[in-house]
Amino acid sequence: MRILLSIEGGLADELGTLERAVKDDLRRQGVRTVRTTGEVEQGALGAIEVLQFFGENVALPVVLAALQQYVTDRLRGPRRGGLKFEVVRTDLPDGTRRTELTMEGEPKDVAAALKELQ
Repeated sequence: MRILLSIEGGLADELGTLERAVKDDLRRQGVRTVRTTGEVEQGALGAIEVLQFFGENVALPVVLAALQQYVTDRLRGPRRGGLKFEVVRTDLPDGTRRTELTMEGEPKDVAAALKELQ
């Protein structure tokens, strides 16, 4: 099972900051985190960076809880505009069974949406 996360907006290296914040906690729960590039969409000028979460049974709620904690902690730090989180979970290797979530808005709104999804 694989979960991909992309982020638009926020700090200059929002994805890297998130990776450093959640990596150790998720590793203790059996989830590996890898920073890579996503699939290039048709007509796009290049690939975007994504975080991949791998594990035997990577539960979407576990990753969402880590994301919610990160966004909540981030509210205490410097703020720069809105955030857009896109989360895609693929259950089968051929990608036929997918769950996609998109959350967009101010960090406090994204944190509230992530909390509701847990």
